[in-house]
Amino acid sequence: MTLAAILLKAPHIGVRQFKASLSKFLKIGNPLIITDRGVPIEVVIPYAEAIEMVDLIDEATDLEALKAVAEGREAIKAKRKGISVLRLFSKARKRV
Repeated sequence: MTLAAILLKAPHIGVRQFKASLSKFLKIGNPLIITDRGVPIEVVIPYAEAIEMVDLIDEATDLEALKAVAEGREAIKAKRKGISVLRLFSKARKRV
């Protein structure tokens, strides 16, 4: 599921209700959309998901990783054996 789909399905909580029950909502561990008079104003996501998103953004902007992905795509088009994305990112993380 994409992040956009997760956010579209996330519960909407009014800012006053969120403030009144902050601890309860934060313990749920799911994304929440905070609204003000029905208009979305903030997104609250669990810390682990935020770290995962930052890692994905870092990987997506890593020039070596992007080059390796492009090479893998070319190999697949040419029907050569490629490298799995999981293995690719595992290798990239070991370099850091």
